Amino acid sequence: MKRMVVLLGVLAVAGCSGYEPRAETDRAAPKYQADLAACQQSSVDAVNKRNAKTGLAWISSPVRRPFQIREAIRSCVREKGYAVPG
Repeated sequence: MKRMVVLLGVLAVAGCSGYEPRAETDRAAPKYQADLAACQQSSVDAVNKRNAKTGLAWISSPVRRPFQIREAIRSCVREKGYAVPG
């Protein structure tokens, strides 16, 4: 059981680290790649801090965290001026 929990935790973290939203721009452009990398890092940090504030959010974070990080990355990319559907 303990191994399963560790495996699920590793998969949840790995699934979010490389998330790239479908932006309607040249996704190979260096500026976009730099903005995306900044959004990925800041989004993970923001979600972790937000989930650590309350016990219920922290306990449920293994389930909710991947979706929260994806939404935070999409929002960050939109704020930087890129068109992201959804």
